[in-house]
Formats: sequence, C-alpha cells, structure tokens
Amino acid sequence: MNKAIVILECKMEGIVDMIYRIKQFLWYIISPFKPIDYNFLKSYLDKEEMKLFSSLKSGEKQHCIRVAKASLQYINNEESSEICSSLDKAWFMKVCLLHDIGKKFGSLSIIDKSLLVIINKLFKDKMNKYMNVKKIDVYYNHPIKGYEYLKQLNKYDERFLYLIKNHHNYKVKGDEMLNILVHFDNLN
Repeated sequence: MNKAIVILECKMEGIVDMIYRIKQFLWYIISPFKPIDYNFLKSYLDKEEMKLFSSLKSGEKQHCIRVAKASLQYINNEESSEICSSLDKAWFMKVCLLHDIGKKFGSLSIIDKSLLVIINKLFKDKMNKYMNVKKIDVYYNHPIKGYEYLKQLNKYDERFLYLIKNHHNYKVKGDEMLNILVHFDNLN
C-alpha cells in the first residue's frame, strides 16, 4: 500500500509541475501586454540597476518582479522565522529582481525555453556536450553569467553574488534564503 501512495504522490508532483509550467508559458505570452511595475522596481533598484534590469526581455522582467513580490509576501508572513525577521528585505528584493540578469547575454524565445524545459526533463545530464549552442548555454549557465557580470561591477557583496550564482544549484541544502529564492523562482 505504501508503494502505491509513493507512486501517486510522484504522479501528483509531476502534474503540479506541469500546471506551473503551463502557467509560466501563459505568463510569458501575455507579458508584453502587461505594464511593468516601475514603482516596485524603483523601490529597490538604483538608476544603474534599472538600466541593467531594462536589458532583460519583457517576459524575464515580469518573471523577476513576480519572484520578488512572492518572496516579499512570504517573508512578511513568516516574520517568526529567524532568517525572515533578520533579513534586509530591500537587499533581498534586489537579489530577486536581478537573479536572472545572466539571461541578458542570450535571447530565448518562449518556444526555445519550452523545448529546453522538456529536453531537460528527458535528458537531464546529457546536455553538457551542447553547451556550445548559445541558447542552451544561456539556459543552463545564466546564473554563472549573471554572477560574473555583477561581480565585475564591484557593487555587490559575496552573499548577494552567491545567491545569484546558485539559484539553480539544487545540490545546495540548508540555505533558507536560497531556498526562498529557488522556490519562488520555480513557482513564477
């Protein structure tokens, strides 16, 4: 009986993941028609960062804003958590808003992204040999590209850069701040 429950839970997890992916696809499609929340951005990004943020495609901008807003809502509702109560929210919102800045180095259409998500599910670790294809490289390596770009600006502390660099590194365990970023990145 336990084996059946585990199988059912795995299937449900797959269905929920698929629903989130469909939702992300639809969000990306409508993003060019949805106005950017510049008031929210101006609350957390300085002029230079606003310019940097504007280099992202509309869908990526909307995604980063959704990640930041969802993270902020979670942090505000979890004040009892030690990490949430001591967290510099403005600093973390900046992390959330700039977490995908490495995507500025290559353009992925919604079709490219959808195909890469499917290919990743099917062939996970076999994509390394295709990193010379720019779209695949940006899809898999945008956290590193963003980290390297932001690091050379000499503006961000090591913790900030660590979160940018590792927001797709699922091997890191026990880092609550990174977990918040990863969770809301995946949901949005």
